[in-house]
Amino acid sequence: MNKYVLILAGGNGTRLWPISIERKPKQFLHLYGNEIMINETIQRVEKIFNYENIFIIVNEKQNELANKYIDFNIPRQNIISEPETKNTAMCIFYATLKIKKMKGDGVITVLSSDHYIEGNDKLLQNIEDGIKLAINTNSLVTIGIQPSYPATGFGYIKYCTDSKNNCNTVIEFKEKPSYEMAVRYLQSNEYVWNSGMFIWQEKTILEKFKKYMPDIYNEKQKIYNAINTEDEKEVIKDIYNHIQPISIDKGILEKAYDIKMVKANFKWMDIGTIKDFFKIYPKDELENTYIGETITKDVKKCNILNNSEELVVAIGIEDINIVKANNVCVVYNRKKEDLLAEILQTIKLNPKYNKYL
Repeated sequence: MNKYVLILAGGNGTRLWPISIERKPKQFLHLYGNEIMINETIQRVEKIFNYENIFIIVNEKQNELANKYIDFNIPRQNIISEPETKNTAMCIFYATLKIKKMKGDGVITVLSSDHYIEGNDKLLQNIEDGIKLAINTNSLVTIGIQPSYPATGFGYIKYCTDSKNNCNTVIEFKEKPSYEMAVRYLQSNEYVWNSGMFIWQEKTILEKFKKYMPDIYNEKQKIYNAINTEDEKEVIKDIYNHIQPISIDKGILEKAYDIKMVKANFKWMDIGTIKDFFKIYPKDELENTYIGETITKDVKKCNILNNSEELVVAIGIEDINIVKANNVCVVYNRKKEDLLAEILQTIKLNPKYNKYL
């Protein structure tokens, strides 16, 4: 059976502001390693997926960035452009139909472009195991991450062992929990983090759309007929205009039964927030992380990122994040990171600050 990979790369990365901005969101940035995040993702899987079977979906506002920066081994017709962001259910449905029409039936591995992973050989083995499982059981398959701390920013999956198929079966998906609940999940050894990595046959996921998301599925023939014609862009834009945004997790996975789970053997981090970003960098003996030109004195438990050509000096502070990027300098108590969203919303409402978005 043909094997395809779909990399989701259409987000705006606003939770990582001001490192990530709408004009150049995080998937097009060098946040670690030697490549932008999309290309890091491509390089992880190129051993088991041919370049012509690697597909990437972006927002049409990112078309210029995508054509300029995405690995040129990827055929440009494999870069799928959606007219606006409507969360993951709609983009996966559209991309699945696009792959089906361009390449035929097969099994699709869905990955995000904003993950940090250590242990690539283990990732590839988990994907291979998931592909076999998706083919042999006709099930939806997810990759679960063994929790290493009581995270409140990730979703969780409760699971049990399926001895018949030598795998794990999902019992239920859990929303991002409170800290107390996350501690209970960790102690129970019955939960894994929801990585947002999925594997399924095209026919299987389309059946689930038909059963659980008929409003999207009813557009199937119209979309399929329009793909690779001069009408495609207009048809897709019209459909996106009236489709409600919803994630694949809420739309299908939380409703479906007999979902299989492959437990990951690799180190994983979703770089969704600044707090997550700093976790992938080493700390000194005083629990500080410094990136860029920085001079400090009497500093403890602080994270400083300086992406400018200027110097950042910090003296006598504790539990503070300083982020200087894209002509913005943000200074805040590490425990108050949730308030960044409110500040960003204030900036969006004031036209004079648009240049900082």
